[in-house]
Parts: sequence; structure tokens; C-alpha cells
Amino acid sequence: MKILNIILKTLLLLGTLAYLVFALVKVSRPTEEMVCTGVEIQIADSGQICLIDKAGIETYLAKQKISPKGRTLADVDIKGVEAKLSANPYIDTVNVFHTATGKLCIRVRPYHPMLHIMAQDGDEFYIDDNGTIIPASDIATELPIVTGYVTRSFASTKLVTLGRYLRDDKYWHEQAQQIDIDKQGRVELIPRFADQHILLGEPKNIADKLTRVRMFYDKAMPKAGWNKYKTINATYKGQIICTKQ
Repeated sequence: MKILNIILKTLLLLGTLAYLVFALVKVSRPTEEMVCTGVEIQIADSGQICLIDKAGIETYLAKQKISPKGRTLADVDIKGVEAKLSANPYIDTVNVFHTATGKLCIRVRPYHPMLHIMAQDGDEFYIDDNGTIIPASDIATELPIVTGYVTRSFASTKLVTLGRYLRDDKYWHEQAQQIDIDKQGRVELIPRFADQHILLGEPKNIADKLTRVRMFYDKAMPKAGWNKYKTINATYKGQIICTKQ
């Protein structure tokens, strides 16, 4: 009899817990009759450079005529909203869902550009660390600008390693201002802090070349003076060749 009472109490407790869970899910789940009260936009990695912000996403929703505010949840095509936002050239991935309060939550992961290309032929775009081509934008950035004879194919394949290095190395991230590409595809880096041109040749072995330049700056330039040399050539392995002003 005692064991039976324990079993009955256990079953009653489990039944109560199951009901509470069901009721909680039922209350927290938005109904299709609810009116969308607004849009909650979340941008992943918002501390990194990106070319679209919350205001830009709201404007894009309005232009595409897919803003859900004021519609019932049943009338909001979530997959359609995701598809439209995914077509935005500044957005990498997007996830859209309803919240318990009737809002539409939009989670966006934007592309993060690392180089701003302004080519000789007038073409302007960005690339990220996968070599993805991102269209020009009105949003101002402090990214290194690439000028000269650079095509989209060259940028997305040949300049990715250079861009990653300039982004990840604290010293060169702060100093790299402009990168110029000549007709042979050779790289010339123009730093912020000195009136000099750093010749890197083909965009290969970037870490080795810029490490040698940094060592030269640290050891030789304080003695020689920062304005003594016009060019610093790190093209050849194990060497630094300088040309005076």
C-alpha cells in the first residue's frame, strides 16, 4: 500500500510538471492572429567593420516591401523575408523568426571587408578574407585602399593573404594606408607614418617581407632618420634595399 501511494504521488507530480511545461510553451508561443509589433534586428560581430547597419536593414526591408510591422504573423512570409535579405550583397547569412511578444527577430551576419579597392579603370569594390567581392558602399571605413591595375579576379585571389596580414598584425593594421598595384601585379605599400614607398613585389611571402621591413624600421630608421629613404624594397629574400630621397 505504501509503495502504491508513492507511485501515485510520483505520477501526480510528473503530470503536474508536464502540464506546467505545456502551459508555458502554449503561453510563450506567438499565435498567427497576433499583429507584428515591430522588428528586432541583431547584427553578429557588430564590432567588426561591416557595410550595413540596423538602419540600412530597415531601409532595405521597406524598399523591398517586406516590412512586417502591422501585419498579422500569419501574413508574414518568414522564408520570403530571409530570401530577400540573403540577396542583399552586404549580408552573408540571415535567420528570421517570431518572438513570444509578436516581434520579428532578424539575425544577420554581414560580410566583413578587409580591403577597399579603387582600381585604375574606375571599378570600386571590397573583398573579405574569403575573397568575396562586395559592392562599393556609402559607409565610410578606415580600410587600406588598393589602387592601380587591379581586377576583381586579381583582388579575390592574389590579395587575400596580404589583406589578412594587414588586418591581423596590429602594427601594420595601423600603418597600412594605401596599396598600389602596377601593370605587372607588383605591390607597393604606402604607410601612414612616413613619406615612403615599400616595394613588396608579387603578393607572396607577405609575412616574411613585412617582418623584415619592421625589423629595419626598429633598428635602422631611428639612426638614419625617418625621411632619409624614398623607397624600401623588400622584394628579394633576406634583403632590404633602400633608395635615398
